[in-house]
Amino acid sequence: MIANFDETILNIFDRHASKMRDASRARRDAVQMRASVEDKQNTNVVDIRDTLGVRQPTDKYDGCKNLRTLRTLLSMVDDRGFERSAHQMQFHSSFERCVARVVYKRDWATSRPAIMRLNEWDRCASEVLISTPRRFGKTFS
Repeated sequence: MIANFDETILNIFDRHASKMRDASRARRDAVQMRASVEDKQNTNVVDIRDTLGVRQPTDKYDGCKNLRTLRTLLSMVDDRGFERSAHQMQFHSSFERCVARVVYKRDWATSRPAIMRLNEWDRCASEVLISTPRRFGKTFS
């Protein structure tokens, strides 16, 4: 049966079959499931400290940058072993809401309801009395 085909046609077929096999292997490798921990290709290492104080595409208002930076710094304190108690976290949350008009200074007057919805805040008092007894964690606050 091979004698019936011209040598040129067989070479063209072999080249085509080889290209198809290579394309199939490349596609299989591209879509193969891998553990993201082991995947070292095309990874950009981003240090979270490089985003502090820098506006990100996800920031809707200028104050979002400031609040994200504040929250990131607090989480860095937590990551270093100084875990905040429930009272300290409540204190910091209350403090965020209290200073929101300063954090979002340019947008606060015109976009206060939208900012509160964005941060899932029910209310933001502009004047707050803060009393921090020893058990409330003022050592780190």
